[in-house]
Amino acid sequence: MFQGGSIQQFNKFFKNEDDCRQYLFDMKWRNGYRCRRCSCTKSYKGRTRFHLRCQNCRYDESVTAHTIFHKIKIPLFKAFGMAFRIAVRKKGMSTMELSKEYSINQKSSWLFKRKTQEAMRNSGASQSGQESIVDELLIRGWGNGRGGKSKREKRKVVIIAEKIKGKKGCRAYGNVIKLDGQRNIKPNPDQHPEQEQLRMFIYGFERLWSKVRDPGFRKRRYRGRRRFPEMDVVIINLNGWLRGIHHHCSVRFVNGYLDEFFFRFNRRNALASIWHQLIEQFMANPPYSYIANAA
Repeated sequence: MFQGGSIQQFNKFFKNEDDCRQYLFDMKWRNGYRCRRCSCTKSYKGRTRFHLRCQNCRYDESVTAHTIFHKIKIPLFKAFGMAFRIAVRKKGMSTMELSKEYSINQKSSWLFKRKTQEAMRNSGASQSGQESIVDELLIRGWGNGRGGKSKREKRKVVIIAEKIKGKKGCRAYGNVIKLDGQRNIKPNPDQHPEQEQLRMFIYGFERLWSKVRDPGFRKRRYRGRRRFPEMDVVIINLNGWLRGIHHHCSVRFVNGYLDEFFFRFNRRNALASIWHQLIEQFMANPPYSYIANAA
């Protein structure tokens, strides 16, 4: 298991393509081999030393098969480095920076970052009973007609911040919702598959708007006397990150940007292991198809 927060430590641990594949090999089959076709638990060396072949049905499986790394077009050594920069750096890296740093096409770096955001997908607010508060943020994205701010599509982002017992700071989660003219929430079932998480978002958001309508609460809020000042830090950092690093946020993939931000934010005190956790998510998630997820 790699632990480190600097690029020097990373380059010392991973020196070539074989080091990366061996790392995935040890991670994928650390609990033993099991064939995906016939469930056989016996195997031998496959086409290469990074493949395993089932003794029963002769199915040959590579270390990247059935993971987000499946059929990746860029070298795995570069992919590891890009994932490390995105996960460990405080503000991540834009796709333009990644393309220049690793000498690849900007579209390729964008697609890999999209896969990374898919692996960073948050699990939603926990049900641990911690003290929490809900707030909202307006994100502007490019719509069909560019030109002025009025022509840009807008999305409301609901943010939940949870106090951590006995520690400073908080954990935070965010998701996009749609509102009609009366501030009623219209959830999208595709974006909110977890019903319990959805109910928590709706309850918190309605409670927030009932407070915001109260003039007394509004004065207390903007005078800086809020009971949970960590929420201000989350919103300011998120807004500054979207504007400063990415300049604008695509409405279609806004949840991916939120997942990336909160993945790093919630693990900011564990930078030594954050990259390893990200690679575990890469290996646990199925292959990502941009065409299937572009609609």
